[in-house]
Amino acid sequence: MAALKHYFVVNPVSGKNNKIDIVNELIIPACEKLGVDYEIYTTKAAGDGIRFVDETATALGDAPCRFYAVGGDGTLYEVVNGAFGHKNAQVAVIPKGSGNDWIRLFGDKDLFLDIEGQIEGTPYTIDCLKAGDEIAINQASMGFDAETCALQVKAKSIPGAAGHATYFLAGLYCMFTRVWHDFDVTVDGKRMTGPFIQVVGANSRWYGSGIKVAPFAMPDDHALDFVIMRRTSSWPAMFMPMMVNWQVKGDHTKFGFCEYYRGKKMTIHARKPSQTNVDGECHATEDLTIELVENGLTFVVPRDSKYFEQKASGELNNEIKVSLRNRAPFRQLTAGLNPFNMLVNRGLLRLIDPDRNYLK
Repeated sequence: MAALKHYFVVNPVSGKNNKIDIVNELIIPACEKLGVDYEIYTTKAAGDGIRFVDETATALGDAPCRFYAVGGDGTLYEVVNGAFGHKNAQVAVIPKGSGNDWIRLFGDKDLFLDIEGQIEGTPYTIDCLKAGDEIAINQASMGFDAETCALQVKAKSIPGAAGHATYFLAGLYCMFTRVWHDFDVTVDGKRMTGPFIQVVGANSRWYGSGIKVAPFAMPDDHALDFVIMRRTSSWPAMFMPMMVNWQVKGDHTKFGFCEYYRGKKMTIHARKPSQTNVDGECHATEDLTIELVENGLTFVVPRDSKYFEQKASGELNNEIKVSLRNRAPFRQLTAGLNPFNMLVNRGLLRLIDPDRNYLK
């Protein structure tokens, strides 16, 4: 069997404020020390990482190869989409950006910056999700969070703003403008009633630079976690749960406006173009299908990660835990007594359009 070839796909734009030169101070010394066959490729433009990984994996045929995404979430997105469909390709991450949401389940940033530990890591089969023509390993969504993600790039131009702060600032702006979405949504063929704040299909737990959107998701359980957040209250009432419980605490699933499902496929239709967020890559569309791809990719878990031990002990599991008020009978009762829901969702909006299935 051919020896494993290591390719480091470097985004030269990502991580300009890093205090260390990851390539020259970490990657090259580790590769030389361990004597591995390696190549460093610097991407030239958006999409170049996809092309390089796809063409390289194809040219190698059955020979095993490992592609390290050296950058942020965008670099990982490109490596994943280039490697998908190639059984000989493995994907690893060396975090050079500020988000790094995918790696949180497996360990902290320092663990992934241990290049020797990465080279000696364990290849592990994970699920993926397909969102339209795109492949993601973390999440895909439409609504408030996707609109916030699209604006996050502009927030990065604010002096001193980085990481989660950019998402928080973009979210603060969208809280005044993007908290109502008229979607048609189905989960495994079952229609969800709206209107919506956002809808998310998740293969893992974090996005948006540390927001724990799907706290029970696991990337190897052959299911997606769907987080449906409905607009059931007025804006002042939604402000604190969205800005604190969702963005900071990650306990939004205790509220009745948030429903949590596990399944294989979600379809979303918007009545006007809305932003989608697929592992941090955003664009506008009216229709999105998010579906599970079982065993879609091989991801390299760093040598010193506690992931497998935490799974074996039960510390990491996919058990869905919701509060009493977020269970169906209580949630339906409170929705019926909610003045905003009664007057706006079930009253005014259905008078305007009787076909709208708003929280009946």
